[in-house]
This record gives sequence, structure tokens and C-alpha cells, in this order.
Amino acid sequence: MTDRSNTSERVRQQVLDYLLGALDESEMEAVRARVESDPVYRQAMRRASSDIVRLRGVGRSILPPPRLAVRTCDFLFDPSRRLCAAMRSRSMTPVLPSMHSRCRLNWADAGVAAVICLIAGLLVLPAVNGTRFQYRVAACQENLRQVGQALTEYSHKNNDLFPVVPAEGNFAAAGIYAPILAQDGYLDQPQRVLCPDSFLAQKEGFQLPSLEELRSAVGQKLIAIRQRMGGSYGYCLGYFDHGVYQPTRNLSRQRFAIMADEPSADRPGHQSANHGGLGQNVLFEDMHVEFCCTSRPGDGADDIYTNNNNEVAPGLNRDDAVIASSGTAPLVCVVLP
Repeated sequence: MTDRSNTSERVRQQVLDYLLGALDESEMEAVRARVESDPVYRQAMRRASSDIVRLRGVGRSILPPPRLAVRTCDFLFDPSRRLCAAMRSRSMTPVLPSMHSRCRLNWADAGVAAVICLIAGLLVLPAVNGTRFQYRVAACQENLRQVGQALTEYSHKNNDLFPVVPAEGNFAAAGIYAPILAQDGYLDQPQRVLCPDSFLAQKEGFQLPSLEELRSAVGQKLIAIRQRMGGSYGYCLGYFDHGVYQPTRNLSRQRFAIMADEPSADRPGHQSANHGGLGQNVLFEDMHVEFCCTSRPGDGADDIYTNNNNEVAPGLNRDDAVIASSGTAPLVCVVLP
């Protein structure tokens, strides 16, 4: 019974956050999908919508008490106050209300109280939502640091090379970094390659493919595996040196991007859809992580999602970093008739 009530409360909270606009784009899409497919979510949506309509129908304009938002936040985020309030409520002797006092509480009063609670919630929700955003950005940065440490250890044992993205074959996709690190024992948890603020992180059952699975896959199965094997991050392709494709070498450069939130083809500047499209975390080669609001971090000289010809392709020189999504091949093969 407890599990069922917890699930019901979680569904109700998600639907309420959806109706109040307190979710980011990926979360909104996830809730919409659940409402379409899950009768429990549909029922919760109908009830929450009906409640909000009734609250909006209260014609009486209410001014909240002075410093309501401050006092509400103090109460919500100060455990000592909540404990004291609970102790006071337990120590009071319950008194049965008289008939006269019961008559004083009518539907209008209940509506006013509900409106006040709703206003308090609307005042608190932006702060809570902002805190959630900051938490997910920080969690994403920690993932990148952990993968960065794995990349550093890998490069130290492989002639200073990061995992090589081949020019052709089944392994020829940017996301090959992740399966190589996992199979060689450098990546402890597959979830490290999932940004907590990405749509892929909301799905269950993510697993990194083995190199053997990649080697034996063909057709659409191979395409699907390569698109997901890097998780929700993008990885640095190699570069051309006098027309020859070269892998990326670890030179500990301060402004050379080696990983980042995966780019999006549907957004200006290929900005990542992770973090609501507000920016992306970037792991640089010296292993520091920054949250960047554009695809041109620092002095803006290098676009991390395209090469110097504005193409999603290998860099045109050793210092031209290009972060590509998991399924991106370094070279495009043209079949002549």
C-alpha cells in the first residue's frame, strides 16, 4: 500500500509540475507521453486540471500576508522549524469543534485558503526549479569529470592517444569512446555517459554495447547501436593533417574540447538540447569542466561543434576541436554509380 501511495503522489506531483510549467522541455515531453499511454497519468491530469479550474473560478482577490514567501521558504528549508511545529502539534490536546465554529468554515473560506496555498507554491516553485537545474548541471559536470579521469588514464597507457575513432568500419562513430573505456576497465558505471538533464537519462535500461556487439551488428541495428553507445554526450573526432585523418592526442590543452553535452542538429549553433537548451557542459583537454552558454566558449575562437569550415566533420588542423554526437562518422563515403 505504501508503494502504491508513493507512486500516486509522484504521479500527482509530476502532473501538477507539468500544468504549472515547472518542468524543462524534456520533462514536459516525457509527461505528455505518459499521459497519452498511461491511464493513471490521464486520471491524475483530469483531477489536477479540474482543481486548477475551480481555483481560478474564485472571484475574490486575495492579498497574501506580509512576507509570506520568505516565511514559507524558511519553513520548507529549515528542518528545525518543521520539527518544532510537529512537536507542538503532537503536544496539543485535540478539541472537538462546536457546531457554531464548524459553521464558520464555508466553501468560500476553503477556496481562499486554497488560493493562498497555490500562490505560495507559485512563489516557491521558481526557486525550487532553479535549484533542480543547478543540481543537474552539477551532476552532469561530475559525470564529465569522472569520464575525463578515465580518458586521462587511458591516454597515459596508450601513447597519449584518446580512444581512436576509425575512419571506416563498424567502430567509425564518435561514441566509440564509451564502449572502449568500458571494455578496457576505465569506466566504472555506464550511467556516467548519461547527462541527468537529457531525454535519454529519463528512459530505463540504458546499456553500453560491447565491442563484439558492434563488430557483429549490421544495417539498422548497427545504426541504432552507434547512435546510443555514447549516451547523451558528444566526443571529439580526429583531424586532418595534410589530407591524412589523424586521431586526437592528449596534449592537456586548456581550451581544447574533448567532450561535451551532445550537439543538436535542430538548434542554432548546434546548441545541446540537454539542460533545456540553455547551454552545455564542456570537458576540456586539461580536464576542467565549464558550463558554456554558447558553442564558442572562452574567447570564442573555436566552435566546439563544427570545424573551421562550419562543418560537422573532423578538424582541419590539430587544434580544431569538433565534438560530434555518438552516431556521427568521421568521414562521409560517397558511392559512385
